Amino acid sequence: MKNNILFIMSICLLIGCKAQNPAAQQQQEVCKTLSHGYLKIQNQDEYQFWRLEKIVTQAQQNTLKLTYKQPTESGVMMSSLLLPTVEFVCTQQQQQIKVAVQQPTGQLVQVLELKLAETAIGKPQSHDLVAQSKTQ
Repeated sequence: MKNNILFIMSICLLIGCKAQNPAAQQQQEVCKTLSHGYLKIQNQDEYQFWRLEKIVTQAQQNTLKLTYKQPTESGVMMSSLLLPTVEFVCTQQQQQIKVAVQQPTGQLVQVLELKLAETAIGKPQSHDLVAQSKTQ
């Protein structure tokens, strides 16, 4: 009887889980890769990915905020505000993904822009992803 109840509860929980939109998943992966690559190019690859947040904007853009933190000397990442932090804002508008670094003042400084091939949007299985980047 207990097994039946556990089985039914498991099914109910699985039904309640939403599968992620493939286009949103693609944007998250591209944003993570671009921001990590930017940190590496800037010789700041000691920063580690901490958190990803979806930001709701008035323009209905797909905007993500990625937070990277520098771990302590023992390699532990804590939520302490005292640890050095880098925040990226990644926005997708149609066929472009723009990555900006958020300054402590709140100002955004765009560091990368990626233009996607039209056939690649929403098709994560496609291997014809074309990208261009520019740094400022």
